[in-house]
Amino acid sequence: MDLLLAIVGAGSAGSFLAIGSAANARLKQTLQSAIAAAAINFLIGFSILAILIASGLFKLPNFQQFSTVPWWAFLGGFLGAAFVSLSTLTVPKLGLTTATLAVVCSQMIMALVIDQFGWLGVPAHPLNFSRVFAIALLIVAVTLTQLDRKHPH
Repeated sequence: MDLLLAIVGAGSAGSFLAIGSAANARLKQTLQSAIAAAAINFLIGFSILAILIASGLFKLPNFQQFSTVPWWAFLGGFLGAAFVSLSTLTVPKLGLTTATLAVVCSQMIMALVIDQFGWLGVPAHPLNFSRVFAIALLIVAVTLTQLDRKHPH
């Protein structure tokens, strides 16, 4: 995959998260249950993925290697469920912009830690000034969105 396609793909995934967070918050509001909204989200997502696997459009998984997967690689489903559940609760309170900025900020902080120490099979990438400065700017952005919220126009 070339770099431009990877950037476009990552950017698309980010926009999908924002749309999904808003949709899940609305689903939670209607159902009055964050857990039910998250469960429906994952049921629909699972169904789409199962259809894609069954369609033959993608390479079939190698289930013979299932036992060789490190335990922590299965955390994605748990963490995804936590993310969707927390988003359905926080988006209505913070607004989509602040909630998304807080998500990106926390993602970047954890990414820096994982990169620094080479955890979870990721090659180590030491901290540098520009990465730390970028995090500081994200923290400022989250703070500014809350200041604006406290003093509406």
